[in-house]
Amino acid sequence: MELARKQHGELQRERIAELYKQFGGNVAAIAQEMGLARGTVHDHIQKMGGIKRPIAAGSVKGIVEEPAKLPKKEFVKRYILTSAQNNTYVNKPFWENLLVLAKHYEAEIMVGTFSYNQNRFGALAVKKDKSKPVDKELWFDPAIQPYIKDERIELGEGLVWCGEMNIIPTADDPLSGLETYTHRKSAIFPHVKLAMRSIATMQGEGTKMNYTTGSVTQMNYIQKKAGLKAEHHHSYACLVVEVNHEGNWWVRQVGAAGSTCQLQDLDVVADNGAVTTGNKVDSITWGDLHATILDPVVEKVSLEMLDYLKPNTQFLHDVLEGASVNHHTAGNAHEKFKVYLRGLSKVEDELKLTIEKIKGYDRPWCKTVVVDSNHDSWVMKWLREHDYRTDPANAVFFLEAQLAVYQSMKYGDDRFHMLEWAMRKYGLRPEVQFLRTDESYTICNGKIECGQHGHLGPNGQRGTPQNLCRIGRRANTAHTHTAGIFSGLFVAGTSTKLSWGYNVGPSSWSWSHILVYPNGKRAIVTIWNGKWKA
Repeated sequence: MELARKQHGELQRERIAELYKQFGGNVAAIAQEMGLARGTVHDHIQKMGGIKRPIAAGSVKGIVEEPAKLPKKEFVKRYILTSAQNNTYVNKPFWENLLVLAKHYEAEIMVGTFSYNQNRFGALAVKKDKSKPVDKELWFDPAIQPYIKDERIELGEGLVWCGEMNIIPTADDPLSGLETYTHRKSAIFPHVKLAMRSIATMQGEGTKMNYTTGSVTQMNYIQKKAGLKAEHHHSYACLVVEVNHEGNWWVRQVGAAGSTCQLQDLDVVADNGAVTTGNKVDSITWGDLHATILDPVVEKVSLEMLDYLKPNTQFLHDVLEGASVNHHTAGNAHEKFKVYLRGLSKVEDELKLTIEKIKGYDRPWCKTVVVDSNHDSWVMKWLREHDYRTDPANAVFFLEAQLAVYQSMKYGDDRFHMLEWAMRKYGLRPEVQFLRTDESYTICNGKIECGQHGHLGPNGQRGTPQNLCRIGRRANTAHTHTAGIFSGLFVAGTSTKLSWGYNVGPSSWSWSHILVYPNGKRAIVTIWNGKWKA
């Protein structure tokens, strides 16, 4: 027993000597890292005869990114980015599929490492029969060694790989506090949890995007609350980054699915060590439509996406701008005149223009679902509050629509939907489905909820990504015009012009759509410079 205690003490002192240099003699930091009391660390240092503090170190400039070489004209440079935990093996099927996907794309693989010290929790910090052996050194799976990139590299114009970042895997919000880390440039951080945030920038500059990667290593956490939560959100995933010769870039998430860890990126599938192309996607959730302010370039590019990827289902949010019935500008004479100049003073005219845009997206091989949204409900608010007697241009439509509402109430028609009624009246085909408020619509065998717009939150609150990501089911929403990934919630951006009246000041709006693959994994695709991919 005495010999074992002596050997244990010697091992601890060896580790303390290493950490003393690493932490610049900070006893508190050494104690926290090793899970020891400060007094114990101090006693060990005294037994070693004291340790001289290391020579001071520092840097005047800090970390500076290296620019990656751009591809030649007509070529595309691709990267596959992921992360790896120390003292943990890779998920072998995922890693093998990632390698064949990289070979297919001729992509450079970059793995950012991070450390997670499980020793500091101590041998008595776990449940019965759950103890783990103590790790005595830092190591990484040999499979990833040739691909480790723990440096900061600018992959494209304004997109930085922050391989130097070491974020603890149990971080609930791994992107918190990193909004300004790379100044104006977008950034990718290695981390086990998939996350994405759009950060407001000056109008016309293009939104800054921060991403995390997901991980290639297995789940390896202390079984405490933080570790169990991290295990739940652990994503076997990577990012595909495309960069063209101008430095423009596009980023997409690629998640591993099923026992074979199948990967799908757009129409490309890597599974069981083989790659196939020409595969369909399950669905697309478009950024808010707002048909009468739909950006013409976004419309053109989105329809190219639609015909290329051939989804089984597409979800349209906020199809109506609502200029003709906007209660926010009801008393604003200047705004009403602007609406008049746009030819949208008549509700019928705006509805007809909206229908034409929906028809442009409609395909016989794709189910079109219109999600109940806040702008689409403005017609009902207009009917409740507007005085048709002061608005002769809209009086006839107002009375017809009002009669339809009252008849639905009289006959107990709980399924009556004003926007659907109006659009059917002006010729929209019956196959287009309109969801009601709180009507669920799930895809991928009930795994992903697509029936929420995002404006209605829990228990009567206003909807936000922060409260809707806690409903206990993966979901796709829109509404904010600000794309993001919040745990299991993916949020689409907008299809409208990026500057429109009320979004004055710095803006986080982007032209971003959500793809869902048949395997249940998702990606956010952002249109930039007239392209949705390189």
